[in-house]
Amino acid sequence: MAVNKQKRGASITEAKESQPRDWKQSLKQALAIVVVMMIIGGGAYLHEANTLPVKHVTVEGEIRHIDRDELVQSVSPFVRGSFLDVDVASIRAAGEQLPWIKQIQVRRVWPDTLHLVVEEHKAVARWNEDGLVNSLGGVFKPALDTIPAGLVQMNGPEGTSELMARRLVDIQQQLNVLGLRVTAISMDKRRAWQVDFKDGLHLKLGRAEGDARLQRFIDVYRSGLNSFREQIKEIDMRYTNGLAVVWKDGQQPDFNGTV
Repeated sequence: MAVNKQKRGASITEAKESQPRDWKQSLKQALAIVVVMMIIGGGAYLHEANTLPVKHVTVEGEIRHIDRDELVQSVSPFVRGSFLDVDVASIRAAGEQLPWIKQIQVRRVWPDTLHLVVEEHKAVARWNEDGLVNSLGGVFKPALDTIPAGLVQMNGPEGTSELMARRLVDIQQQLNVLGLRVTAISMDKRRAWQVDFKDGLHLKLGRAEGDARLQRFIDVYRSGLNSFREQIKEIDMRYTNGLAVVWKDGQQPDFNGTV
């Protein structure tokens, strides 16, 4: 009987000691809930449009052909809402609609600034009547009064600008040894090529065997034809084993037709 009384006493003591621990656990859970609610409420508050509005838009980059104020104005309709929620993709797309802009990176600068890092197109040639070709062969069409002077003129069917840009670089590199500077390169719908040079010389390469014909022109020109450079109007390489020369008016030299 004594043993049983001791057991009942132990049970009552354990129950009384467990009550403070339950109270502390409940308090911890309540505090955790309060913290979570504060985080959620604070996050919602920060995302309110009037809490952290964007107040400034800054522009960085080597800009030569666009106006910074025009760029800021073009993206302004999309600079709305909270600093955290501003639509970066729409801002980038709006800025890249300006013809000279190749790409824009949009960065958030805490607490109220958007920073635009701008890269312009690098024009390497004119394209047909109203376009330009960039360093990747892409076509863009800025205002005519912003087109730089002195660019090579490229004329060709739509969709061929990348091919022609590569061909232009290749031709100019090969002709550097002759001291000839390309001013225009053309390809018609039949894929026949023609090249114009700074001194007025016109070169016809035609459709087939363009590389072989260009090399033959280089060989013949270096072997003596360059002596008549000032008198030549046009050289036609569209022959199997030769070429034809068209002289400027009244400037045909007195020789037997061979070089």
